[in-house]
Amino acid sequence: MVIAVAAAAILGVLVYLLTGGTIFVEKATLYLYIPDATGIEAGSAVRVNGIGVGKVDRVALSGSDQLDRTIRLVLKIERENMRDIPADSTAQISTEGVTGDKYVDVTQGTNPARIPAGAEITYRSAPELLKTIDVQQFTKQLRLADATLTNIEQGRGFVGQFVIGTEMYDQTRKALQDIEREFRQGVSVTGSAGHILRTDELYRQMRDPFVNLDQKLERIQSGQGPMGQLLRDDKKYAQLQDQAGRLRKSIADLRAQPLFTSDQLYVSWTGEIASLAGRVDQINSGPMFSNSMIYDNVNGFLHEMRTTIHEFRTDPQKFLRFGMF
Repeated sequence: MVIAVAAAAILGVLVYLLTGGTIFVEKATLYLYIPDATGIEAGSAVRVNGIGVGKVDRVALSGSDQLDRTIRLVLKIERENMRDIPADSTAQISTEGVTGDKYVDVTQGTNPARIPAGAEITYRSAPELLKTIDVQQFTKQLRLADATLTNIEQGRGFVGQFVIGTEMYDQTRKALQDIEREFRQGVSVTGSAGHILRTDELYRQMRDPFVNLDQKLERIQSGQGPMGQLLRDDKKYAQLQDQAGRLRKSIADLRAQPLFTSDQLYVSWTGEIASLAGRVDQINSGPMFSNSMIYDNVNGFLHEMRTTIHEFRTDPQKFLRFGMF
């Protein structure tokens, strides 16, 4: 009796392990009708977008006379995974890439409603899937891929030269060697970059201004120099304050002068300037400047005088005659 119980316990553990620990998980049933069951059997995986959600429980004839509904699959889906299958989801039979095993591949739909337990999930056959593929475009892509591979095999193009010949490899290797040489020269002590990296010159250039500033502040704080004496000695501060007070008083006295407190002087200056302008206007409007009579008389007098002097110089006897009485 004890042996039988132990054997049953061991068998139960084995079953639990072989089923992945899902034997006691609550499951829901879905139905899928397919044209044939080639490769599908009880225990085949059921996946939603590549994620396992259950297994095929039974494979049997449906009794339908419709060619695409000849086989009925009973799918056992874990109850908690039902929320990942919308009502408009579809299923098809797919093949594992390496092993070649068949499984039920469910593609999620977009309907917000979830498929209920006991419902039928729509089958999408391989021909319908192929109808969605643009054959001409697919053929064009294959031709382009074939041309690319041909160019590579014949050594044409960048990739072909790199794969077939050694020129591209040699150029790449030489470029890497040049970069390595430049890098070694850059980090050497003789180079500018290497001198900065391997010595403390840059550190000292950055540190010295801060050290000098700290020393200046220390001297000021200790009362050295004019600024330090000003901060430590009240007499300097009092002198500056007294000078500032006298300067403010001088400015206040200047602002108190009649020139700034009254416009009398400004009015007087304005009146004198207006009077002078009036006199100039009177002279300008006088007979001397209003007509040319005086100018013409003076000009005629000067002309006669010049003629008389010229005649006197040429014939002085004309002006030296004496009469006898």
